[in-house]
Amino acid sequence: MFVSEHFGQIVRTKRENKRMTLQALAEACDMSIKGIEHIELGDSDPKLTNVLKIAKILDIDLGDLNHCVVSKNQSKSDNNT
Repeated sequence: MFVSEHFGQIVRTKRENKRMTLQALAEACDMSIKGIEHIELGDSDPKLTNVLKIAKILDIDLGDLNHCVVSKNQSKSDNNT
């Protein structure tokens, strides 16, 4: 599974709309601030457990994440075109 950078954009927007700091989200998810930063920037392929934690804390509808998750094969073919 590969989570696209679009997920990071959703996370940042939801976090900012809730006026939540990176530190607060990191603590709520039991993650590092750097880990959250990497997700928001699209520099990370987070574990599913972390995606679910973030989605729950930020009230992100999991149905909205369908377009954010792609197979690694699709990601590789997108990068080669």
